[in-house]
Amino acid sequence: MSTPIHTIAQLYPRLMRAMGHLRGAVDETMDLTYNQYKALLSLSDMGPCTLNALSRELGVATSSASQMVDRLVAMGLVERTAADGDRRSIVLKSSSEGEKLLEKVKEEILRRYQDLFRHLGTVEQNNLAGAIHTLVRILEKAIQGEESEK
Repeated sequence: MSTPIHTIAQLYPRLMRAMGHLRGAVDETMDLTYNQYKALLSLSDMGPCTLNALSRELGVATSSASQMVDRLVAMGLVERTAADGDRRSIVLKSSSEGEKLLEKVKEEILRRYQDLFRHLGTVEQNNLAGAIHTLVRILEKAIQGEESEK
């Protein structure tokens, strides 16, 4: 007998292939690796934060986050500043150039998604948007539950 978990496990590879196609549209729009893009996007969403907070958000080792940040700082997309009252603590934030790049990338992604989904009718586009919204909401709930158990 197939359980919902079995169905999820069976559909997951197909979902990842489809999502990989969407991700390809992101990768083609910028001169950043996907992980650098995620780091910049996270900094933009989170606001100023520490390297430790960023590495937790990305789910990567602090050393990996540090390397990404070093590259983003060298590109002028991220700024490092000393925290108020504690020169040893470094605060990261996306720079104005980083924000401009994110806006440009978002516009290009939107254009590419419009092109990719142009063959779908309005009902199918609405269904897809609703399904993705539901998927994100449920996965975030599952992740929150897992994190609260730690």
